Amino acid sequence: PCTLPLFDFSQVPTRRLLPEYATHEVEIFLSSGTVAAFSSLVRQMGATEFHGHLAILQALLARLLDIREGCIGVAEPQRGGRKEAQPLPHCFNIEPQDTITEVIHRACQTTPDTLKYGPGRMNDLLSHYSKSHPTPEHPLFQVQLIYQDHHAGNLFESSIESDAAAPCDLVLYLTRQRPRLDITVSATISKRIEQMSLARPGVVAVKDADGNSFTYKQMQQHIQRAAAVLRINGVQAQGYVAVCCEPTIYAVCHLLAIWRINAIYVPLDPQNPFSRLQLILNDCQPAAIIYHDPTESVIRRLNLHSSTPVSIAEICRAQTQACPDLSQCESAACVLYTSGSTGTPKGILLTHANLLHQILGVRHRFQIDCETALQQSSHGFDVSLDQMLQPLVGGGTLIVAPRRLRGDAIALSRLMLVENVTYTYATPSEYMVLLRYGSDALHQLTSWGTAFVGGEALPRHLIELFHALRRPGLRLINRYGPTEISISSSCLAIDTFDPACINLQPISVGWTLPNYSTYIIDLDGAPLPVGFTGEIVVSGPGVARGYLHKDALTKQRFRPDPFADSPNMSSGCTMYRTGDKGRLLPTGELVYLGRIDGDHQVKLRGYRIELDDIANTILKSTEGRLAEAVVSVRGLHDAGGDRRFLTAFVVPVCTQELAAVNEMLQFLDKLVANLPLPPYMLPQVIVPVDGLPRNPNGKLDRRAVDQLPLPSKRQHAMSPTISDSERFVIWIWEQCLAQSAQTAVWSSTTDFFQAGGNSLLMVKVQAFLQQHMKRSIPLSTLFQSSTIGDMAALLTGASTPPPESNIDWEQETLPGLEEKYICDGRSPQLSPLHAEGGIEVCLTGATGFLGSALLRCLAADPRVARIHCIHRLTLPSVASAAGTAKVVRYKGDLTAPRLGLDRGCWQELASRVDLIIHNGADVSFLKSYRSLHPANVQSTRHLACMALRRQIPLHFVSTADVAQLTDMDSLPPQSVAHSLPPADGADSGYVASKWASEVYLEKCAARFQLPCAIHRPTNIVGEGMHGTDFMQGLIQWSLRTLQVPALPHWTGFFDFVSVTDVAMEI
Repeated sequence: PCTLPLFDFSQVPTRRLLPEYATHEVEIFLSSGTVAAFSSLVRQMGATEFHGHLAILQALLARLLDIREGCIGVAEPQRGGRKEAQPLPHCFNIEPQDTITEVIHRACQTTPDTLKYGPGRMNDLLSHYSKSHPTPEHPLFQVQLIYQDHHAGNLFESSIESDAAAPCDLVLYLTRQRPRLDITVSATISKRIEQMSLARPGVVAVKDADGNSFTYKQMQQHIQRAAAVLRINGVQAQGYVAVCCEPTIYAVCHLLAIWRINAIYVPLDPQNPFSRLQLILNDCQPAAIIYHDPTESVIRRLNLHSSTPVSIAEICRAQTQACPDLSQCESAACVLYTSGSTGTPKGILLTHANLLHQILGVRHRFQIDCETALQQSSHGFDVSLDQMLQPLVGGGTLIVAPRRLRGDAIALSRLMLVENVTYTYATPSEYMVLLRYGSDALHQLTSWGTAFVGGEALPRHLIELFHALRRPGLRLINRYGPTEISISSSCLAIDTFDPACINLQPISVGWTLPNYSTYIIDLDGAPLPVGFTGEIVVSGPGVARGYLHKDALTKQRFRPDPFADSPNMSSGCTMYRTGDKGRLLPTGELVYLGRIDGDHQVKLRGYRIELDDIANTILKSTEGRLAEAVVSVRGLHDAGGDRRFLTAFVVPVCTQELAAVNEMLQFLDKLVANLPLPPYMLPQVIVPVDGLPRNPNGKLDRRAVDQLPLPSKRQHAMSPTISDSERFVIWIWEQCLAQSAQTAVWSSTTDFFQAGGNSLLMVKVQAFLQQHMKRSIPLSTLFQSSTIGDMAALLTGASTPPPESNIDWEQETLPGLEEKYICDGRSPQLSPLHAEGGIEVCLTGATGFLGSALLRCLAADPRVARIHCIHRLTLPSVASAAGTAKVVRYKGDLTAPRLGLDRGCWQELASRVDLIIHNGADVSFLKSYRSLHPANVQSTRHLACMALRRQIPLHFVSTADVAQLTDMDSLPPQSVAHSLPPADGADSGYVASKWASEVYLEKCAARFQLPCAIHRPTNIVGEGMHGTDFMQGLIQWSLRTLQVPALPHWTGFFDFVSVTDVAMEI
């Protein structure tokens, strides 16, 4: 049986050997009603409760692991009068459309087959499979059912009431009681701040770095004036008021003034492009727009429509007038615009109740007191609302950082020190810069007690930087939540003084805030249990009203909460689908795992690549030398071909490393070569920078990253032994490869195709040589001289490449240590695993001419149960054959380790397929052997290792062209191992690659008894053959002209064979 995959909630990616074995026991009791319904169901079917439990466990595994077959160890202690019995293997099959009655019925039928195993036969079976499965898991099963009939509690309660004939679908239902906090909704945030103004009139409420300040009394007076001016200018209740101002002490006053007349606050960041500001104004059509002198030029350039401009100077000149606070909890309070996926900003409508539950919920959870808070974020960022409102609700002081200090870590840290800041809220990116460059002042800041972090995933290195401050009592609080749920819904407090904080695993976003609920749902919207990965959904009174003027999108993302319980219905029963991926831990903590839709996913030359995966791998591979990494796609994709490539930008932990340029660049060049990534995911270069660009909200600005300059020259990476002729080749390549050449590492062995070149760009090289050297060199010759050294030798007239480039064919075809390791302890003879139920075949090259015919033959063969196709492209040939339900498709790459499959998938294939047909290859008669080696030879080695694990047959599709290496006109079925290809591998690289694979397999067969067959098709013909094939073209033109070519120097004969015949023979 195949090894079961790991559960989604596993803490490790692959199975591994355990240093010790222990049992973790959890006991769950089912309700008496559930037990009665369950017992009634199995009795009606004439089954036992044991069969029912076995069927439920099968359905559970099928659902959680997405499998259709498996094996369970069944132990029945009462059997035979023994107190303990050896577990017996129980194999099962299950389909998604199966009903629960069908699953129970099948369990009844298969149980006798399980019980027929005795202790002796079971020991023989275990011994047999243990030798053939040198793996850390049990050779037969990884899940065991121990049935004891003295209690019925086993798994979890499911819906028994549903019709037993319904499709077998376990409803995994999780309900976490969210904490309740009673909040008086009549007192809005602005009313609470007014009450604080009456209680603390002489306390400084807001101040900036230039000495400007307002006491609570002065602030309230300005709020009254601003509210009156807005009313005079025609702003009505629930009208929109835009604020386009630089950060000053007036900002929070205007926010509260707008709320005081029950209008809606719309922040405009003057740092944003005019086009974005105009889109916002067009969308919300504000009744008024507040500005001041520094932003007057911005206002003049915008089309204000019917908006009335209101200057701060006008407000300051107005008389203070009594204006009652008309804000209401059910009213809209603000519209915050976020970037939409279409490029058009979307406005999120938050109510006073949303903000009230958010601010008070955080205060209650973390005991926020009278704080001195820093306000350094853009007013368009929801974090700014927390920065402004938290200190004022508690009677504290708001410190406004002016524009000139924002982004200046040293100046900002000094401001925090001078003002004795106690409370901050920033993104991880902001904190990274602040702690790296402002650490001198922050080490002296003894007042700092609360540091909220959010907006991005919290990196472990940031926790280490906070811990390095050695500040007792400093809490780093990780907050999660999109703007649509009012700033945050889950928080985790980390004691940065505790040394254990740096080993926190995993880094979660904590527990749900009071009055919020968090669910993890599957693709169908059903809730998932603890530990399972799915979409994060947030419910409660903090969920926004929706998107402004986007009803369809609002209905899609904001939905009634079907899971809300009665006590919580009154505080909000709308849930928001975040589009974020996460899982809940048994402790109730939420782990954020990124976006479900893959925001940072790109497609490069047919491969889907997660840029964050590459960045994370870079950070993990540097042992702490790098603090940040981001990956960008550069280059062009136009008529000249796909010249795009990956570039990584990294920030060293120690800034002094940037001074040692050569040492850092050498380290990064070595890092590129050793990254554990497939070739198509490797960045062509890693560029060190002193910091990454941020947007006004402090988040990583990926658009700005895409504009970061690349190093213009990489002379440091050029080997000192480069000759003048090689430098000339490099100059030509630089003209043809364009931007990618700027980051290439030049040496005599640098290959044109590995430096970003392709067939079309080699044509460009040919044209350059014609233009600058007046040399007309055949394209085939250039392909065979694709390294810098070989091409330089070609241009200088050298007859042979440098001696070190010659290939030792004996060493080239020797099996390696991996093959020997796999064969140690292997059983000498094994029968096919699925011989009775049909064999399973692994096929490469299914999208080619012969591969398509092979796939059709296999699909029509009744002996074949399943065909596992590893291919790079999705073509109709595979898609149509997939309709048989026999075909399982895998996106792969012949040049990559494990043919581009992840380790788990590769191991799964190795454990179940009964034979391998290796038909895939890079069929190029122009490329050299070195260029073809990864696709044509290394792939054969990978598949041979797979076959050696269980000694299954490997069929290798070679070519009859290996006869070219001999002096024979025809080639019988015999070895050509003694007819060596040219030592340089340049001439006939394709034939040399097939020869090398043949000889390698012959050695595997001789040393390790690998059962393999080599097939050498000649000239294959048939319908669908590509017209550019040489022999196919020769036949077509001969038929058209009724002539055959004169070939006076050729001997032998043409052997044409039907593609169907070749496929059937194989």
